[in-house]
Amino acid sequence: MQSFFFIRQDGRNVKVDYHQILYIEARKNYTRLVMTDKAAMVLITLKQWEKILPPDLFCRIHRGYIVAVERIISFDNRFVYLPGMNIAIGEQYRNALPQMVRIVANEASSRSILSDLRAC
Repeated sequence: MQSFFFIRQDGRNVKVDYHQILYIEARKNYTRLVMTDKAAMVLITLKQWEKILPPDLFCRIHRGYIVAVERIISFDNRFVYLPGMNIAIGEQYRNALPQMVRIVANEASSRSILSDLRAC
């Protein structure tokens, strides 16, 4: 599978690598494709993006947003924290991200591990 696709921009086909994408935001009939070094408006819906993008690299977290999982710094029940941006997680998408990523330890076990380490 290719790690890139092309978008039509200014009369040219411009290459976009999946790993450059931070997030995609719905904007009426368009979507705003935000990358590490630029942004582009594309005439495609988020539903269409969901069919195109690799499901292991991207997650729909809100009615208006898809995020690149590898670009997530952290997340909680309310927000996804990306470099320089926080995006609210929609109620109906609250379980999507925790189900697709590996979470190694929960807070309770982290606390007990810390207290165990301090006891040593």
